[in-house]
Amino acid sequence: MNTLTTDRSRQRKPRSVSRAVPQTWEEFALLHPIYEALTRQLELSAGPYPSGTKFGSWSDKKTRERDLLWLDEVDKEVQAVDLRHFLVAPAVAREDSLRLFVQRHLGKPEKLPADRHKIDLLLVQYFVLCAPQELIAGQIEIPDVAKILQPVLGEVGETPVEASDPLDRILDAAQKCHSLRELVEKGLLEQGKFVKAEVGAMFYETGALVSICRFNFLLRRSFIQWLHADLQAIGAALNQLEKRGLKVVDCRRAGLSSRESISKLRQFHQHWKPPFQNDYSENSAFQPYEQLMCLREDLEDALVAAGVTPAPPSATDGKTSPHSPRNSNPSGGMNGPTAPPASIPSEPGMPQENARAPEPALPNIGVSDIENLEEKIWEQLIATPPVRGRSMTTVTLENARILLSAWEVAAFISDSGPDSEDLRRLIVARALLSTSIDRRKRLMDFRVLHQAIAHARGEIPRFQERVDQLKRSQKTDGAVNLGISLKRLLSLVEEAEQLQKGIESKQEK
Repeated sequence: MNTLTTDRSRQRKPRSVSRAVPQTWEEFALLHPIYEALTRQLELSAGPYPSGTKFGSWSDKKTRERDLLWLDEVDKEVQAVDLRHFLVAPAVAREDSLRLFVQRHLGKPEKLPADRHKIDLLLVQYFVLCAPQELIAGQIEIPDVAKILQPVLGEVGETPVEASDPLDRILDAAQKCHSLRELVEKGLLEQGKFVKAEVGAMFYETGALVSICRFNFLLRRSFIQWLHADLQAIGAALNQLEKRGLKVVDCRRAGLSSRESISKLRQFHQHWKPPFQNDYSENSAFQPYEQLMCLREDLEDALVAAGVTPAPPSATDGKTSPHSPRNSNPSGGMNGPTAPPASIPSEPGMPQENARAPEPALPNIGVSDIENLEEKIWEQLIATPPVRGRSMTTVTLENARILLSAWEVAAFISDSGPDSEDLRRLIVARALLSTSIDRRKRLMDFRVLHQAIAHARGEIPRFQERVDQLKRSQKTDGAVNLGISLKRLLSLVEEAEQLQKGIESKQEK
């Protein structure tokens, strides 16, 4: 095996972006919010301009050199793992800013492996930010990616065979997998890292960058699909075990106890989130996924012992490629292309909510309904980062569209702790109201609207108290963010109650 010390280990001269960024004051002003946000995240020294300063121009060469040196210093401190956590921030939700940020890294005359890791991550983020939704959910070919990346890379050269062929073989192997366990045990993630490292300086040829970006996105999409198959199977197994009256399960394979309670396992399942902020180059970063796969195996062993046949090890029948277009839901709901995992056909043993018709009637708003909505929101958010050029992200549930701010998105896909849990609960309450209002208008479903209002009213005191606690603790940012989200919920409650009053008025007449 060849050992690469730097990305200059090969003699072939790459055809890559060479323009230094930023060249003008206007470009610096676009990059400044990104670097300012990174310094706050990493607790670095503040930049040359106070936060919120309105810029003018570089008055002299000395000022320009000072500002560019600050960018260089921040670049040295930022690693790819930091960008994984950072990319949900509003500062990178603009195409022009993110484009310049990628071009700055591409334009460095000498690039170390750390630079390659960052470019590897940033290019796929730019692709997801700028690609139309139908392409994100469909079959993606090299020309599609080249077109999206053209503003960053310029004219795209021919894709080097040394880069494209091995990556295509890995994607073909991923297409034949039937579970996350199979994807992992085939070593496809490690193979992809090895191939990208082995291409050396060719990594920076525009054709190779396009091929690598396509590979990164498609393999990530496959990983997410199989990850959700495991999560759904765990939920189904817990439901089956509860129906049979089991209270505890032997979960030693997953690193838990030999008598782990079903209630604790359900709580673990409900609150499990992928560790996106971890450094994937570290072996320990994959432990949460390994534990999840082992937990599924423990629960399926318990099902067999209870005389129940567990679900097959795959959420698909093997005939549908994870790289092919998903069946589209005309209503734009959760079974549509924005959430590939939700398009997986239901099978015996899968959670009942995934086998429902697109317009289910909710008998009660209980734990299962809350869990189902939270999971559906999460599925969409991890599959599709923020919309191009906006700090707001839209998720679609049934026919209702719910707008989420950057901090609300982060509560689902990157943050943890009580603040994020409160935000998730608040957003679920808002989603329940939005879908109930829509069902009332389209299907004249009065009962669900009443239940959603009652649920939101029951949650509001908790959120108000939490805002007060954050203020008393001088956690200003958290208090402001939760307060804004709470105002949106209160506004939606008012809208729902006005609609409900109209219903009652008509019934009285």
